[in-house]
Amino acid sequence: MLATSISEPFDGADWLFEIKWDGYRAVVFIENGKVRLVSRNQNELTGRYPELKDLPKSVKAKTAILDGEVVALDDQGRPSFSLMQQRTGFRPGGRRGAANADVPVLYYAFDLLYLDGYDLRKLPLEERKKKLASILVTRDSLRYSDHYEKQGKALFEMAREKGLEGILAKKRDSIYQERRSSEWLKIKIRHRVECVIGGYTQPEGSRAHFGSVVLGLYDKQDRLIHVGQAGSGFNQKSLASIWAMLKKRETKQNPFYGEVEALRKVNWVKPELVAEIEYAEWTEGTNGRGAPKLRAPVFLGLRDDKDPKECRLDQEP
Repeated sequence: MLATSISEPFDGADWLFEIKWDGYRAVVFIENGKVRLVSRNQNELTGRYPELKDLPKSVKAKTAILDGEVVALDDQGRPSFSLMQQRTGFRPGGRRGAANADVPVLYYAFDLLYLDGYDLRKLPLEERKKKLASILVTRDSLRYSDHYEKQGKALFEMAREKGLEGILAKKRDSIYQERRSSEWLKIKIRHRVECVIGGYTQPEGSRAHFGSVVLGLYDKQDRLIHVGQAGSGFNQKSLASIWAMLKKRETKQNPFYGEVEALRKVNWVKPELVAEIEYAEWTEGTNGRGAPKLRAPVFLGLRDDKDPKECRLDQEP
């Protein structure tokens, strides 16, 4: 069952509110002491997370199907997508590197679909969660994803203060449907940063002018460090107008210090334009080296009231 995105949190007596765990969704099948993990795309995950092989010891059932999230926690106990990337070997830009097995993971269970011969998908969510809580034994590798009643706005603000990805709102009487539903809603927390534009990539397909703007922030040595690309947030009008500004500033000299990770050819521009960028979080650079990168950056507009030298890496997380 998948949630529908909405933009604002809300309160409601008919809803249960949960933390949105920023990891990899996985359905857990437990049968006679053995466990199998499957992704939402039906990919086999069992061998990828050997520390979860003991999950059956934490579930008081012979046969059960759980829904939840495989999560890596940072040193403050917060779910970190960046650490999950390191664990799996996925890198910014969609490339695959070596997986880091030293990054531990655990499983947050938030739903129970089947229990010892009974299909529970037609039961109300609140009943499924009560049964789930009753059969789980919390250990290092398994935790119950608790919920909060009525007060979605307060949970959203708590999640924002703690730097979490967002929250979920679920109808307390919702049955489990294997599709995207408006009875489950996700409300993400987004952050903003001002970045210097140091280049642009070539357009692809039917897109005109350019593909994405290449973004940077200055470090303590006043070197422009690459922090990612933003290709969304533009319309035809803004693509054309920003393209004209970029063309005027084209240069053969790379304004960035160090490696620029891009899947398409980059055209350099003088670092004179400042962009307001919305993003989900910071992730580690390739192989954990170099500057962090913006995850899911979206272009919001240009800031002509900002000096590019004010866009500093040391002011960001």
